Amino acid sequence: IAARFAIEAAQVERIAAGMYPNPVLYYTAGNVVLGSGNPQGQGLSPGPASQLVQSIGVSEIIDVWAKRRARMQAADLGVEQQRLFVGDVLREIVLSVRGAFTDLVREQAEHELVRDIKSHYDETTRLARARVRAGEISEAEGQKIELEGLKYQNAVIDSEMELDLARRKLATQLGFASTGQLPGEAIGADTGAPRALPALEPLLARALRDRPDLVAAKKGRQVAQATLTAARREGYPDPSLGLTYTHSEFTVSGDNANTLALTLAFPLPLFDRNQAGVARANLDVKRGESEVARADLRVRQEVAEAVRRVERAAAVLDVYEGAGMLGRADKALRVAETSYKAGSISLLELLEAQRTFIATRMQYLESQDDYRKALAAVKHAVGEKVP
Repeated sequence: IAARFAIEAAQVERIAAGMYPNPVLYYTAGNVVLGSGNPQGQGLSPGPASQLVQSIGVSEIIDVWAKRRARMQAADLGVEQQRLFVGDVLREIVLSVRGAFTDLVREQAEHELVRDIKSHYDETTRLARARVRAGEISEAEGQKIELEGLKYQNAVIDSEMELDLARRKLATQLGFASTGQLPGEAIGADTGAPRALPALEPLLARALRDRPDLVAAKKGRQVAQATLTAARREGYPDPSLGLTYTHSEFTVSGDNANTLALTLAFPLPLFDRNQAGVARANLDVKRGESEVARADLRVRQEVAEAVRRVERAAAVLDVYEGAGMLGRADKALRVAETSYKAGSISLLELLEAQRTFIATRMQYLESQDDYRKALAAVKHAVGEKVP
């Protein structure tokens, strides 16, 4: 919203650039007699205002150098540049919202994982209590199991807090007053589907053509060049044309009572030829060219880095999904739980299997999050257009 106000400000500047200079209306009263005037015959002596010569006229600057048109062209380009700036702001907003959404998806998945682990461990705790009562394990071992269960309870509480924070973050990004306006559950992308890795060259060509910040930098260079043209024209002197009506009450001297006159004024550009304005405009042109070069390098770097992030994230997910790490960790946990119930392994071995399973699943969820954010980074780097 604030960025769109800049468009309105640029449109106001466009109105100012198209304004014509105001005409000048002037009035003069002359030939006021001071002291004793020349006698007018028959012994009459003129009073102070008896021989007035009054003139009224209007003058207007003539834009022979098309200065107004040059200012309007620069202002029009400025409006277009502000629209591109708004597009770039929208691009940043989309990245921020996507990041908050993927954080929420990850927190939901982690919360479900922690609750699932806690429910599994609750069953282990129930069996351990029965075994303590039956004398199959010591009371000290049973207490260790109880203490380990408290860790999972705390993990559930922590995950609920993190999930709530993620929902609040997304609600804030969307401008919602509360998390109640969000849907009950955020559904993430199916990262288990076959992944088509993005190709660098087509994406780079698209980014160099469409990315708003780069296009805005190029438009800014055009604005600077148009401003330089306008500044040079401002150094040319503007003639002004005027029309004057004169009424004389000094007809006794031979003046005509009513006359018209045309006036043409032409400033002499001896000192001020807008040298400072031209110098500033030249500097802005150089800055504009530098900004285009910097934006071009930034686009190339960000697109390449985003593509590499996707490739790395996809490779890590393939390790978990294609190599069967998730299945092996799940199977190892089930075997350990069954073996512990049968008394074949110790409590330490069961806890180690559980921690390995949790670490593997958490790392997988983080890898999914990295992949989603990498895809969002590619769209952001390319400059995906926003409706």
